[in-house]
Amino acid sequence: MKETHWTTDVDPQTKAATYGISSLTDAELLALVIRNGTKEKNALDLAAEVLAGKEGFYSLMESDREDFLSIEGIGQAKAYLLLAVQQIAKRAFSQHRMFSLPIESSKEAADYVMQDLRYAKQEYVMMLMLDTRLRVMAKEVLFIGSLDQSMYSPRELFTSALKHRAAQVILFHNHPSGDPSPSQMDIEVTKKTQEAGRLLDIPLSDHIIIGDYKYYSFREHGMLV
Repeated sequence: MKETHWTTDVDPQTKAATYGISSLTDAELLALVIRNGTKEKNALDLAAEVLAGKEGFYSLMESDREDFLSIEGIGQAKAYLLLAVQQIAKRAFSQHRMFSLPIESSKEAADYVMQDLRYAKQEYVMMLMLDTRLRVMAKEVLFIGSLDQSMYSPRELFTSALKHRAAQVILFHNHPSGDPSPSQMDIEVTKKTQEAGRLLDIPLSDHIIIGDYKYYSFREHGMLV
């Protein structure tokens, strides 16, 4: 048997040609990307391992290079191919509204960065810089912290905002645990950041904590006025 052969009755490419690409399972879709297997495993077997034996792409999206390389049959080339798929998915979600529609609600803001932050294993601090029409001027990762916390100075957060001449900013950070509930430190930093923004005449429009497809907005909870 050649290493590119499938063990299913109908291989994914033929299935897609016959029934349409939407008929494929997640493992079959990923197998088309991986394409080649090994003598021991075909591409469908490798795809199932990448997905941790589950339907859904969560395992793919939260894995890093070392996770992929730990799978027998995934070498450097396939690992970077899978990382490229990750980035394509994240950028396709976030870039479709870049520099166009205004951010008019906390949910829209959270949706804008959800794919960037929900899978991260460390805490990231990110900021959206908005113009006077609430359109995104820039999106920047400002700090990357430890597994469970990121320490940052509110004063330093506004360096990029001043550089871009932002009219206002939205601050984000993620909780790798998946629970976006704010800690006491989160509350204190938000207050200090809001005060720094007032002094610089660059209002902090919101501070949003990203969890696993959940978010906590300080504005929605009445903690920013």
